[in-house]
Amino acid sequence: MTVRTPLRTKISLSALVVCCALAARVAAAPASAQPAGDNQAKGRAQALLSEGTTAYGHGDYATALDKFTAAYKIFPSPKLWFNIGQANRDLGRPVEAVEAFDRFLTDAEDAPTETLAEARRSAAELKTRLGQIKVTCMTDGAEITVDGKQVGSAPLGNMIWTTPGRHQVAAQQPGFSPAIEDVTAVAGKAVVVNLDLRPIDLRAANQPADAAPGQLNGEAAGSAQPEHKPLYRRAWFWVAIGAVVGAGAAVAVILANGGGSGSSNIPDTTLGAQRTF
Repeated sequence: MTVRTPLRTKISLSALVVCCALAARVAAAPASAQPAGDNQAKGRAQALLSEGTTAYGHGDYATALDKFTAAYKIFPSPKLWFNIGQANRDLGRPVEAVEAFDRFLTDAEDAPTETLAEARRSAAELKTRLGQIKVTCMTDGAEITVDGKQVGSAPLGNMIWTTPGRHQVAAQQPGFSPAIEDVTAVAGKAVVVNLDLRPIDLRAANQPADAAPGQLNGEAAGSAQPEHKPLYRRAWFWVAIGAVVGAGAAVAVILANGGGSGSSNIPDTTLGAQRTF
């Protein structure tokens, strides 16, 4: 009777064998020429790598990823990217897995042949399920993000791997208004996004709300401005007052003389005696 091993189990066992072999290669690397501090860091990283390999063998991929990532932070061997890629792949994180496998293939050229072959196979299989986004931005140094995660700075040399579906691509740079575009990625295809950053007019933004129009047009803040005098200090105000007083005096003289006709046509009024309305 033949017992067939499920494909998933075969892949995991194969990956575990390669993972253990890689861990053994890291442990066996010569350390005589390295400073004592590096040797200690390598020892701690090796312990974490072994713990991660054990967790991976038990199907605890989340713990394995934590151990592999911690080992890389202590001793950043490029060979650890293979382990990180495996854990991400089995956790259902294809984008992170592809990034890890690509870094491993680029930076760990001296890794065992079987490990390099496994990384190429896994990366190629994962990429068939992903789409790509090509971001163009004319503002050099602008920070590019996809769904809030930073993926690099403009100009981006490589396209971005992403899961199929809708994504938000953004670019931002100090002194510029941010640019945001929504795109839909399709498996096996690439979509191009052009992000155009527009500079912010900092001079206008820094002007006070009550600034004179001349200042907004570039005039110096200390240039002469029209003086706002109180009403009683203006010459025309006193000329008007004098005219009113003169006219009142003339009317009083006419009334005192009977208006020239001996009688007054002005009706009597009690308005001055009213105290309430």
